[in-house]
Amino acid sequence: MEVFSWQDKDADGNKVIYEASYFGGWWQLASAPKVGRAQKDEVSFTPAEFTEDTWAALRDLLWRKYQRRRVSWDMVQHVDDIIAGKARNERRDRRGHQGAERHDR
Repeated sequence: MEVFSWQDKDADGNKVIYEASYFGGWWQLASAPKVGRAQKDEVSFTPAEFTEDTWAALRDLLWRKYQRRRVSWDMVQHVDDIIAGKARNERRDRRGHQGAERHDR
């Protein structure tokens, strides 16, 4: 699993920390409010939904990491495809089946 984090501001102007994790071809997003050092251990991330802005921020982060050879081009291309609507961010099992639509024999 690879985890990428960045900071941004929410609609109210408060700083928020986002963490996007990538595992098995599936992205998950979590967010938490930015706090000071004294409260850093008390921060808990909550699951969040991707928006166009968070996809764009993640793509920008991955692009910068790709230029420094920290991530593969496939990861950047996958996010590009999701943004363009060519791919979907869906969890898949080992056999390549999508989440609840799995059919066992």
